Amino acid sequence: MARRGENIRKRKDGRWEARYKKGRNADGSIQYGYVYGRRYAEAKQKRNDALSLIKDKDDTPRCSTPDSTFDDLFNEWKTEVRSTIKESSFCFYETMLEQHLRPYFGIWRIDQLTAEVAQNFICLKLEQNLSPTYIRSIITLFQNILKSAQSKYQYAIQVPTFHLPKTPKKMPEIFTAREWKHLEMYLKTQNSEFAFGILICMYTGMRIGELSGLRWEDYDPINVQFKIRRTVYRLKNTAYAPNCGMPKTILCIGSPKTATSVRDIPLPFGLLNEIQKHQKSPKTFVLTGTEQCMEPRNIQKKYKKLLAQSGLRYLNFHSLRHSFATLSIQNGSDYRTVAELLGHSSVNTTLNIYVHSGIDQKRHCLDMLIN
Repeated sequence: MARRGENIRKRKDGRWEARYKKGRNADGSIQYGYVYGRRYAEAKQKRNDALSLIKDKDDTPRCSTPDSTFDDLFNEWKTEVRSTIKESSFCFYETMLEQHLRPYFGIWRIDQLTAEVAQNFICLKLEQNLSPTYIRSIITLFQNILKSAQSKYQYAIQVPTFHLPKTPKKMPEIFTAREWKHLEMYLKTQNSEFAFGILICMYTGMRIGELSGLRWEDYDPINVQFKIRRTVYRLKNTAYAPNCGMPKTILCIGSPKTATSVRDIPLPFGLLNEIQKHQKSPKTFVLTGTEQCMEPRNIQKKYKKLLAQSGLRYLNFHSLRHSFATLSIQNGSDYRTVAELLGHSSVNTTLNIYVHSGIDQKRHCLDMLIN
């Protein structure tokens, strides 16, 4: 009897047969391998051993040449960058590489790349309804891989000029000053760790992953500030293989997004009563009051429900960060201070992405004109 979902079955001759993906044929179809055992556990172990050998082979560095295939170049690039970038960044790049670049370019030789071939790739991705922003990210990664090989081996690789799809500029929505005050008052009536965490987020501008990873050991009662030292995120499990019994994703607690994201954020003295009401032992997480963190996707779900209960319109969680920056600037804070509170390395990032004119500010501008 087959074990459901594992591609392991018992044959008529009494042996167990385990099937696994061995590779791909020239036409892109899957090539399967088979192993056998007298018992189910033996067949499963042999299958896992075979998958490990395939993974080790794929990770073996190769020295690419102009007549190598892009498969060789992609494998080499992955091996080189793995130890030089954050795991979250690597997983993001790997997804684009394995789901989009390799299936299209993998069997092509490097010296066969033309502008037409590359542009057809973009057309294909547009037909698949990928967003222009994501397509641009894929192309940027592809160009960086080509330039890296060009620089390393000093041979000519044609890095085509792509005609990229236009990215529609969508201005993020922010809460008005009235909505902001309404949300603050509602949160203070809830008397829960989660409501307190959202309140902290409103007046610090911290990211959702930083809020998720915030512990009471990060609170400095003398200076009334929180230290941002970690972030929580969910990643693709790179050790995952089909039917291996492992989860596809894993929850990680790691260092903040960038070096400037490691920062100390002072809290408004107006929140001291709330802090004293909710403060717990050092190892507990602020958002849950336990030693178990709440992962970002669950924070988003609870936050959406909280907004509905408060009677406010729904704006995504990141809008709290946008609103914090915009309202701070409107209330007279200087750009450098807001940039440091947000953990930005450049003031330009704060100005170009996080600061927007709200409806109240625009109305004030018109009122001044008419008066």
